[in-house]
Amino acid sequence: MKPLEGITVVELSTYIAAPSCGRILATQGARVIKVESPRGDVERTFGPTLFAPATDEENPIYDTLNGGKEALMLDLKKPRDMEIFHEILAKADVFLSNNRPQALKKMGLDYDSLESRYPGLIYAVLLGYGEKGPKTNYPGFDAIAMFATGGFIQDMMVDSDQAYPVYLPMGFGDLICGTILSGAIGTALYAREKSGKGDYVSLSLYGAAMWLFSVMSTGTQFGYQWPRGRYQGGPMGVPYKTKDNRWILPVVNEYERYWKDFCLAVGAEEIMEDPRFCTKQATFDPKNREDCIRYFETCFAGKNADEILPKLVDADIIASELGHFKDNHSSEQALVNGYMSPITYPNGDAVTLAVPPVKMGCMDMPAAQQARPIGADNEAIFKEFGIDV
Repeated sequence: MKPLEGITVVELSTYIAAPSCGRILATQGARVIKVESPRGDVERTFGPTLFAPATDEENPIYDTLNGGKEALMLDLKKPRDMEIFHEILAKADVFLSNNRPQALKKMGLDYDSLESRYPGLIYAVLLGYGEKGPKTNYPGFDAIAMFATGGFIQDMMVDSDQAYPVYLPMGFGDLICGTILSGAIGTALYAREKSGKGDYVSLSLYGAAMWLFSVMSTGTQFGYQWPRGRYQGGPMGVPYKTKDNRWILPVVNEYERYWKDFCLAVGAEEIMEDPRFCTKQATFDPKNREDCIRYFETCFAGKNADEILPKLVDADIIASELGHFKDNHSSEQALVNGYMSPITYPNGDAVTLAVPPVKMGCMDMPAAQQARPIGADNEAIFKEFGIDV
């Protein structure tokens, strides 16, 4: 038995963040009824932006976020459709939305309006910037509310005279927020078991950014500066290009513990005892740090990646070749762990789709599923709930 079996979620959301939350809840056994307007979730049409198909027959990006849900079409501008929505919501455990506060209030779907009407309901909303402040009703995508406003896009560039801000991330901040919110909903459901009462649960993209970037931002209060240049990173913590034009990134936090092993692995025995480089404190000197990185650059440039990586692994040094997004869908590590799931579409196209990566002993890893067409389940839902239309 899946942990959320018997839980019904009514999802009124679009794009990525809140739908990804609904997707996670569905994989854990919840019944998720996704409510769309007649025009549908705009994410249904996003695929071609990234060269992916976006049809009822094959829509892999939309399916990643919405597989396993029932599809209900309602025009909530029509009084009767709003009545139907409430008839369904009355039997739900969770209401999930990413509409702006002013929009929900206009529809009478704000928390204050629903709390007394449905006292056991978990009201979960994903916001752009939070409930208060000058940006409360601003629209927000993760690229803007998280990565642009929160500092990532500007401060993660490698600083130089010709540097540009990092290319805007697509969706992964949304997916982080959907994941966080799904856990909070689970906590609220657990609390309801003890109190018998529903609750209000919210998460904002901007608030998540404050938390996610806190390790990098806290030190700025004491003088640490971003962005960083190529030669401002730790010598054992920057990417290095190999002879065969691949990149290897080591990350070593215990500098002195791994220094000699690192030097042996990359062929830098000559500097192993050099007092300018062999302690972390010594590399706080900007010139020493740059000289050390430049020396390692020559070491990596003289060897192929397959010569260096196994030696780093054998030395228990955390390191990886830099990958590409395109590698993820055929990764043996991803496939064998069930993080990528194969799916064959009716037209014969066989691809792999990412699935929520949480593994639980009480259930199998989720499988990729096609999302339902707009309104595909109207008739069945109306019949089940005894709704006359």
